[in-house]
Amino acid sequence: MKKYLLIGLVVVLLLSMVFACTPQPTPSQVQTPKPVSSPTTPIPGSSVTPSTQDAAWNKIVEAAKKEGKLTIYSFNLVGDIGIVVSRAFKDTYGITMDIVTGRGAEFTERVKTEKRIGNLVADVTEGNVSNIQNMKVEGLTTSYAGDLPVLREKDVWVADILSMDPQDKHVIVFSFTVYSPYVNNNLVKPGEEPTTWKDLLDPKWKSKMLLVEYTTSPGTIQQLAPLLREKVIDEEYLKSLYKQDLRFTTNLPEAATLLARGERHLSIYASATFARFVTDGAPIRAIELKDGTVLSVITMAAFQGGPHPNATKVFMNWFNSKEGQSVYSKAASGSPARKDVPSSLPKASQIVPQRPIILTREDTDEAAKLYRDRWLNKLWGR
Repeated sequence: MKKYLLIGLVVVLLLSMVFACTPQPTPSQVQTPKPVSSPTTPIPGSSVTPSTQDAAWNKIVEAAKKEGKLTIYSFNLVGDIGIVVSRAFKDTYGITMDIVTGRGAEFTERVKTEKRIGNLVADVTEGNVSNIQNMKVEGLTTSYAGDLPVLREKDVWVADILSMDPQDKHVIVFSFTVYSPYVNNNLVKPGEEPTTWKDLLDPKWKSKMLLVEYTTSPGTIQQLAPLLREKVIDEEYLKSLYKQDLRFTTNLPEAATLLARGERHLSIYASATFARFVTDGAPIRAIELKDGTVLSVITMAAFQGGPHPNATKVFMNWFNSKEGQSVYSKAASGSPARKDVPSSLPKASQIVPQRPIILTREDTDEAAKLYRDRWLNKLWGR
């Protein structure tokens, strides 16, 4: 027994000596476990970096899901377009969207009646900027812009989507129509097209250009008025342009047809009608005049006191996100408000302007009358 105790003591002594000779880590060498960071999740429908603001947004999303629905008074989300958009939104959030289609003036009176009897049905509306701004003037709309994470994104917009209402931010732009000239591919080869408005005054374009008659179509005025406002062109320019022996057409389809036939080289005013001709195989293409490209806008706004405020915020955020813009652009064959979303227009009709100039309400109202009556009627005598 004593023999085994002696052996045990020797073993303990040897182990103690080994431990004493082994270098021990200093406090600075001891690695404390790093805290495990919880993964962050991007805001649905937005590429904004998650932050403390995201926690508040997530609460809005959860509240929106509990509301479960929203109603939109819409001019553009008609037929298959509305079906595609509402289905994609529901797939993303589980929120049902009821779409009531009609015209802006009708919706204004309808909402005024609903508010008067205390039974507001709609949450959000979209359509022509003049109608949306009229609703704002009537006190029917409100601003959710400060709550939408998507509006914190930078350098993704074709033009400022709050430009129609920069101070109050009730009106948000979600789509553009680009008023860019078109040329005939067989008559104007790449590199031969004009690149500025001044170029149109070059003698080589005399008797080669079309313009839709401004007395029968508002489009021509809508293109010229913003350019005059921004001083891209002036009264002397209009005088010189008229001397270029312009051929006037009664409407856009006639202008597109004449251009496609090669009866003229260039059409100054053009819009989505020309894109449909491109889709059908017409040998025409859009060109950019880099000193100014006019954009007509489609806008949206939320109704003050709408029954589903959280679902409204989530929809407006999603609709202006990369996902929502992709869905709408593809369904509507339109030009998205975002540069990171491919246009669904045919390639020959796609223009991302270097200097976008947005058509305002004033351009279509007071200024349009001024330019028509005092300038074009006087200068062109038409």
